[in-house]
Amino acid sequence: MTPIRLGFVGLSSSGWASSTLAAPLFQPPLSSKYHVVAVSTSNSDSATESAKKYSKLGSKATGQDIEVKAYYGSTEHISADSDVDMVAVSIKTMMHKEAALKVIEAGKDLFLEWPVGKDAKETEELYEAAKKKGIKSLIGTQIRASSFVREVKSIVDSGKIGRVLSTTLIVSYTHDVLGTWGKYIIPAQTYLLDASNGAGLLDIGAGHPLDMFQYVLGPIASLSSTTYNPYPEAIVVSYPDRNPTGEKVLQDIPTLAAASGLLHNNAVFSLLFQSGVAKDAVGFLWLLDGEEGNIRIEDTKNVFFQTDPDVFLNGHKVDFEKEEDDYARVRRPWESFADGRVDEYPSLEDALRTRRVVDAIKESAITGENVVVHPV
Repeated sequence: MTPIRLGFVGLSSSGWASSTLAAPLFQPPLSSKYHVVAVSTSNSDSATESAKKYSKLGSKATGQDIEVKAYYGSTEHISADSDVDMVAVSIKTMMHKEAALKVIEAGKDLFLEWPVGKDAKETEELYEAAKKKGIKSLIGTQIRASSFVREVKSIVDSGKIGRVLSTTLIVSYTHDVLGTWGKYIIPAQTYLLDASNGAGLLDIGAGHPLDMFQYVLGPIASLSSTTYNPYPEAIVVSYPDRNPTGEKVLQDIPTLAAASGLLHNNAVFSLLFQSGVAKDAVGFLWLLDGEEGNIRIEDTKNVFFQTDPDVFLNGHKVDFEKEEDDYARVRRPWESFADGRVDEYPSLEDALRTRRVVDAIKESAITGENVVVHPV
């Protein structure tokens, strides 16, 4: 198999892309399926530093002499490189559409970290452009690749609990594990609190589990919602010691959101996403009730998408293989994409489906009306 030659936008020498998204690419089995051959950052100095780092990592991982090219500025430069087959984009939400469109226009396959634009309109523009160009896409909603999700989907698909009649999902982001979308915020993430940036609790904190939810149970058909923000100002805390800096920033996004409605298969659902709650709040709880049985998935904590809950079938704990390492959820979608297993990784179609639900929750909370979620 010829490795996919990957260009990576936003891959600095440190940060989220470096520590999480790209890390498995330099380990087996992905190191034989992908070769990072180019990076692009916001300025020439960081691009040069990043290229040096990943040239060394790539050469060590593959046993070959790999020289990573350095780009900066617009993604059109890295996308035009004839030595690049696919471009990964992991940058701030506000820049998603412009950056990803350059990749699509160049005819390169695309990895795009969630939330795939600021709203469903931008996501749809990317989806339609990619479909017209005939490119393949991989989206960074990695929860669906978790061991527990694969196990729950297997149980549901097997018919062991019969037809699903109702389901409830609670996801909490507490003060002690994530200083985001709530009472506290770290300086680098203050942009998340501006609703116009499309990176709030509903966009990101709810978007990831909503992708998982619909992957297992199918699309949401309609919903009604209520949202609230008890923290119109967030306290800025230092990183990583999390001490108050004395600064506060405006927060115009909801930090609590409840929604209920119907799935396309007529099952009733209820959702609760909350941030800024005390550390003893329910971290992750998912209940599925069927005609023949029930599933309960629970974890006392929720550290973003790294929750590793227990699964109970009809009251009995299910024995299944938990995550073998911290990168498993990230590695599996990369591997499925490289191997062409299209049913196992999220695409722009899935992203648009989830984005429409997020926007429907926002719309219903404003209008007070039930909102129909249009299928993709």
